[in-house]
Amino acid sequence: MSMQTEFLDAWTRPDRWPLVAALGSGLILAGAYAFEIFGNYPPCPLCIEQRWVHIWVMIFGVVGFAIAQLIRRPDAQILKTGADAMRGWFRTRLQALYALYKAPGALARVISFGVAGLFGWSAYESGRHAGMEYGFWQIDCQASDISGVTAADVFEAMATAQNVVPCDEVAWSMLGISMAGYNFLFSAVMGLLTLAVMFKAPSWRPDL
Repeated sequence: MSMQTEFLDAWTRPDRWPLVAALGSGLILAGAYAFEIFGNYPPCPLCIEQRWVHIWVMIFGVVGFAIAQLIRRPDAQILKTGADAMRGWFRTRLQALYALYKAPGALARVISFGVAGLFGWSAYESGRHAGMEYGFWQIDCQASDISGVTAADVFEAMATAQNVVPCDEVAWSMLGISMAGYNFLFSAVMGLLTLAVMFKAPSWRPDL
């Protein structure tokens, strides 16, 4: 097995993949902000909603990765005290220790499943936006709640130049695919990959 194959195999394990997913969402966010800052493509309200999903992927992925690495350490306090606390659930201390030994692998799979769910959410948000851009359906695209807006607020806004970005217009596309469309493809692929990784064994024990 080559070094590249070993590296790829090590980082497509449920205990490490959440960090890879967080980095992927970070790159998507960096690209979105680069288009906004350097390409002068300001986001519409639906674009902002999609950015928030990737922020949640980053938070969940980094925190989940850290937790999975922490509790699998052989000197972790949970392994020292958890067996006594779990004696009521298991017949012997040895069974409790074995359950705790396998717990990091199970937790890693749960974390990966959460990441897959977030990517599914991202695919849904970006897919409905792309469908609106292509005219498949209509979505009520509101930037904010205007129930508390007064007449003075309206006149003040009219006196200032506003850059209103419509949600149903494709600001940028490549090969006929908009930014929302590429976000959908990325999120869908990452979600499916995460589900596949979830069924693999953790990196520290191939039999858990």
